[in-house]
Amino acid sequence: MDKPDLYNLGCVPLTQLAAKQVDDLWSVFTWPRQPLPVLDIGCGPGDVARKVLAPRLPPGTKLVACDISPEMVEFCRQHNALPGTITYEQLDVVQPDLENSDVWQYAPFGKVFCLLMLHWVPDNRRAVQNIHKLLVSGGEAVFSVMASMTHYTAFEEMARDSRWAQYMQDVEQFVSPYQHSEDPERDFRQLLQSEGYQVLRCDVAPEMVFFPSEMQRRDFLKSVCPFLNRVPEDQKDNFLDDWLQRVEKLSGLSKDVGSSEEPKYYIHFNIMVAMARKIYEL
Repeated sequence: MDKPDLYNLGCVPLTQLAAKQVDDLWSVFTWPRQPLPVLDIGCGPGDVARKVLAPRLPPGTKLVACDISPEMVEFCRQHNALPGTITYEQLDVVQPDLENSDVWQYAPFGKVFCLLMLHWVPDNRRAVQNIHKLLVSGGEAVFSVMASMTHYTAFEEMARDSRWAQYMQDVEQFVSPYQHSEDPERDFRQLLQSEGYQVLRCDVAPEMVFFPSEMQRRDFLKSVCPFLNRVPEDQKDNFLDDWLQRVEKLSGLSKDVGSSEEPKYYIHFNIMVAMARKIYEL
């Protein structure tokens, strides 16, 4: 996602979803007497860091928020700064030389939040390995992952369409690693356990978010479409229309325009939420 302004305009529903996920787990957390820093990986425009995490943290806790996109990090610094509490840094969660990253200097972290991000990362194993390195012994991590979406199914269909195939040859890099899993909960739980975590919770459930207008939903989806920049300018609208029509046909989009309330335009998906603790090291 390299369109922070466009993404930020439509990300309120996902911020609300992140707040719900954090609230559901907050009472389970343990906090040390001496506050350790907290890490938010894949922070996007910084709204979750500033509006969801920072207000809930114990006094004196430093929050480091990071994203792979330099455009996103710069947007965070300009629009979601909270001096003395939040520091924004760039980080690729799968980089092999983690110790040379700007984030490493703040480690170890007592908590790591990785919300709505790992479905963008084909190598989930390397990601959870690096998060394990960043955590203090006994530290806790929260993950939320798109387990499956019809949006991905539509991408895979379009990659076989002669009109779009040349722009989508690496489509598998942009499909959730759990899209075709028969049991994503089992697969992710086993991955975490194999990398030194005690899994405290892991489950998959249907979820939906809504937008107040069809245009806002369209703009949000436009901001997260990884292929749109590759498509010629005069074909971008056709590409986007084709994608959204396929998703709607697959029941990934819906609308409620009943007269009793304001219209709502929905996105549907299955989401996996997990909480895990780094096993104490002797």
